[in-house]
Amino acid sequence: MENDERLRLETGFLRATQDRQRRAFRARFARAGQIRATGNRPGSIFIEPEALAQAARKGMFDGKAVFVDHPGAFDSPSLRNLVGTTSAAEWKEEQQAVEGVITLYSEAQPIARLLEEILADGEQAPDVGLSLVFWPVFAPPATQEQETLRRVVGVRHVESIDLVFEPAADGRIIAALSAASISYGGANMNEQAHQYLSVSAPPGEPAEEQNQRDPLMGRAWELAAKKAAARAIIAASGLPAASRERLSAQDYATPEALQQAIESENAYLASLSEQNVVQIGGTPPRGQHIALGLTSLERLNLAAEALLSGVRPEGNVPPLSGIRELYVLLSGDYEMTGMFHPERVYLANVTAATMAGMVANALNKAVVNLFQQYPRWWEPISQVMDFSSLQQVKWITLGGVGELPTVAEGAAYTEMTWDDSTETASFVKKGGYLGITLEAIDKDETRKLQAAPRALAQAAWLTLSKAVSGIFTDNNGAGPTLADGLTLFHASHGNLGSTALSITEWAAVRAAMRKQTELNSGERLGMITAPKFLLVPPELEITALKVLASQYDFSYTASGAPAAPDNVFAEGDQAMTRLESARRRVIVVDLWTDSNNWAAVADPNLYPTIGIGFRYGRTPEIFSVASPTAGLMFTNDTMPVKVRYFFAVGAMDYRGMYKENVS
Repeated sequence: MENDERLRLETGFLRATQDRQRRAFRARFARAGQIRATGNRPGSIFIEPEALAQAARKGMFDGKAVFVDHPGAFDSPSLRNLVGTTSAAEWKEEQQAVEGVITLYSEAQPIARLLEEILADGEQAPDVGLSLVFWPVFAPPATQEQETLRRVVGVRHVESIDLVFEPAADGRIIAALSAASISYGGANMNEQAHQYLSVSAPPGEPAEEQNQRDPLMGRAWELAAKKAAARAIIAASGLPAASRERLSAQDYATPEALQQAIESENAYLASLSEQNVVQIGGTPPRGQHIALGLTSLERLNLAAEALLSGVRPEGNVPPLSGIRELYVLLSGDYEMTGMFHPERVYLANVTAATMAGMVANALNKAVVNLFQQYPRWWEPISQVMDFSSLQQVKWITLGGVGELPTVAEGAAYTEMTWDDSTETASFVKKGGYLGITLEAIDKDETRKLQAAPRALAQAAWLTLSKAVSGIFTDNNGAGPTLADGLTLFHASHGNLGSTALSITEWAAVRAAMRKQTELNSGERLGMITAPKFLLVPPELEITALKVLASQYDFSYTASGAPAAPDNVFAEGDQAMTRLESARRRVIVVDLWTDSNNWAAVADPNLYPTIGIGFRYGRTPEIFSVASPTAGLMFTNDTMPVKVRYFFAVGAMDYRGMYKENVS
C-alpha cells in the first residue's frame, strides 16, 4: 500500500576526489536492510533491496539536492543550506546499496575541506554521513503478531540527500580514492572533475609532446576528454534523467555551448509548468503552494490533532505514525524513562509540559466536534445561557403587570406595578482524569487514545442528559421543589395529571396549560404557555407520533358509528408533511424508565421553563497535568489528562410544563 510519509534514511560517504572549482565525493546513498534508530537502537523500518534497486534504475537518486543537515520533521528545506547535488547513482548488488557521486558547489568549499579532513582522520573521524529524505511505499501490515517491522517495498520520490551527524544507517566515511580508482561512465572521474572542458594529455606525457608525436592520437584524447567532462557537467546539472540523456548524446565545441544547452533545457522544462511558477519544491509529491506562518511546533500540533481524530493532516503537514513518535519528538525520551531531555529536542519552545498540553488541546477539539454530533434533546425545550462566575444561578420570572393601562390625551403615565419570582440552581462540577501510561506510549497504543475523545464526549452528553431528565423524574415524577415550597408538578400548580397518552388527553392538557395565569396578575397566558413539545419514553414514541400526525382520531373505535373524526392537532395535508411536523415536536427521552408517563412543554422562546447554565463553555474541558518530577508521571509513569464540566440545570417556572404520571 502507498503512504505519503516522508522518511529519512541515513548512510555514509565512501570516497572523495577534488578539482580546482568543486569537490566530488563517491558516496553510498542508501543501503537495504533494517535501519538504525536514534540512540543506536534497531529501527522499526526495513528497506527491501528491490525497492532501492528499482529507484536507482529509474534515476530517482540523480540530480538531487544536498543540504547541510536535514530540516526538522515539520520544516521545509532551506536554500541557505544547499551545498551540492547528486549524480551517477547505480545499484550495487554486492553491497546491497545505491552508490553515486556528490558534487559540492564552489560556495561550499569549507564543507568540502571539512569532509576531506574527516576522510584523512580515518577511524578517528566523527560519525558523519548522509540522510536520505524520500517517500516510501510500505507493504501491507503483517498479520503475525511478532512482526513489528514496517517494510518499504517501493520508493515514490526522493527529495534530497543531506549531510548529517550520526546517520541512522551503518554508513561510514572510509577513505579518499586515488584519481585512477574513481570512474564514472567509462571516464576517469578525477579527469572529468579537474579539467571539465579543458584538454589534457594522457598521464605522464605533456599535451604538446604527444600532439607532435601523434596528432591523430592527440585529437582522439582531446575528444574523449571533452565528452567525459561534458558528461560530468550534465550529471551535476540537476536536470531530469531524460534531459540528461538527450544532452549527453550531443557534441559541444566549447563550455559556453554546453552551458547554453543546459539553460535552454531548463527553460523548456519551466515552460511546461508555467501555471505553477510559484512553488515551494515543485517536484511531486509536494503540493503546488506556499506555506506561510506556521512554526515547527504549530505543524506538529496540527499533526497531533489529526492523529487523535484518526485522519490525515491537511496541507503539507507530515502525518505522525503514532503517539510514540509524538512523545519522542516532544520529550527526547528515546529510552522511555518518563524524563524530559531538552538537549535532544530540536523544536523551539518545547518544555516538559508541551506533550501533555498538545494532547489536551487536540482532545479538546475532538471532544467539541464529537459532542456536537450527539442528540441534544433538551435544547428545544430549554433556555441555554453562559455565565461569567460560579455564583448560584437565579432564574427570574416577572409578572404582575397584566395589560398596559390606557393613557388619556395629555395625561401623565402611571407607574405600573410588577412582581417577580426567583428559582435558583447551583453549578455542579463533573470530571475525572484519563491516564496515558508510559507503557501505552511505548506500545504505541494510538487506537486507544483515539477512542478517548468519543468516550469523553459520550460521558459529557450522558451527564447533562441525566441532569435535565431528572427535572421530570425527581421525587417520583413530581420534580424538584420550587421556591413556593411545592414540587414542580403539583395539583396546586394545575400541571399534574395521571391519564395515559391519547388524542383526547392531549386536548385536555392543552386546555389546562392555556388556562395558566400570569404571576400575581391573574391574567391568562393562553397560547404563550400552550404545549409545543410532547416528551415521551421510548415505549410511547409511536403513540405520540400518531397523536400529532394521524389524519383521523386513531383511537376512535365506536362500533357502527360514522367515520372517525379528523385529528385537529395534525399539521399538513400530506402524510409525510404531518409526520415531519410531528417528529419536530415529539422528543423521546431514553433515560425515562417508566413506560407510561409523559409530559408537555411550551415553546421556550415564548415562555421559558427549563434553564441550563454553563461556565467555561458548553462542552467539557480537557486539561493536562504533567511534570516528570512530580505527580502521577513521577509516581506511576502516567500522564494524566483531566476532564472537567461545569453546568447548572433547574426549573425556571411551572406554568409552561405539564406532567402525566400514569398510575
